[in-house]
Amino acid sequence: MSHELIYILLGVALVIFMIFTIRDWSLQRRRYHDQSMAETGKEHQATALPLRLQAYERLVVFMERIRPENLISRVGEPGLKAKDIRMLMIHSIQSEYEHNVSQQIYVSLEAWEAVSNAKEQLVSLINSVADKVSPDAEGRALSKQLLELSLHEKDFPARTALHVLNTEAKKLMGYHGRGQKNNV
Repeated sequence: MSHELIYILLGVALVIFMIFTIRDWSLQRRRYHDQSMAETGKEHQATALPLRLQAYERLVVFMERIRPENLISRVGEPGLKAKDIRMLMIHSIQSEYEHNVSQQIYVSLEAWEAVSNAKEQLVSLINSVADKVSPDAEGRALSKQLLELSLHEKDFPARTALHVLNTEAKKLMGYHGRGQKNNV
């Protein structure tokens, strides 16, 4: 063999060695990057989970506070007229909603829509019941009709929203069904 052929073979071997070395280095770098990103994602998820659960908790409290029986007990004072009770209930609902509006960034779109719909439907329901009662009637008349309606209606807006919130919060905590831990 001639010296030129040996040099060519050595050059080709060197190029092949460099290609494989660069490829291995690139693969190792990509694995490190993917692993680093996964760890960062886990850290972010660990930080975000408590905030998300707190948002679901606050929205559950909001739904409970605007349930007619709870709302009436907070705003219903003896001697108030139906028009006053109506105004106080709607003001209380709106105020509670505004206090919790920032929670929408932590919950699903479905959960936030359920909460917003429940609020709007409750305000609409209060207005429709109030329209059937004389504005100067005692506030108890409005409160009584609203309570009766809420107790007899199976799909009351707040109940639907509470169901969505509870279901999603349990999924976040890794639970499904009746208290069974999700092993997925």
